[in-house]
Amino acid sequence: MHKARLAKTVLPVMAAAVLGNAFVGGKSMEWFSALRRPAMQLPMPGFYIVGLTYYALMGVVLHRSVIQSDRRSYRLAMVVLGGNELWNVLLFGRRSPREAFLGIIAFLVPLSLLQASVSGDRPSRSALAPYTVWVVCYDLPWTYRLWRLNAS
Repeated sequence: MHKARLAKTVLPVMAAAVLGNAFVGGKSMEWFSALRRPAMQLPMPGFYIVGLTYYALMGVVLHRSVIQSDRRSYRLAMVVLGGNELWNVLLFGRRSPREAFLGIIAFLVPLSLLQASVSGDRPSRSALAPYTVWVVCYDLPWTYRLWRLNAS
């Protein structure tokens, strides 16, 4: 029983990390490095730290959803995981800062729904809140500036 819970928590997070980052290869990083960058952009190690933290936080939310049999939160967490990885496809796969910005706007819908869904569970709420703040206060303005600086 505990193995099944662990699998429902760990496997989706690992799959999202592997599949989503498959679009961030050497050529994509060369393209990304050539872009004009917003002054607020973190150095690449900062992005890696944020990414690892995100996957850990989503693991907490998924785990809490599994142990509480909260299907709604679990499904929304899966949508958020998928949406985050889709963003990688938009920016790195399609090489489009504009699409990445529009993707962040669309991503706010499932993220907000998930935040509302876990509001009654303090550990999940506390785990997800920093990521939600990150997306609203950093990702949204950063992707907007990245797009505007590299509009073609």
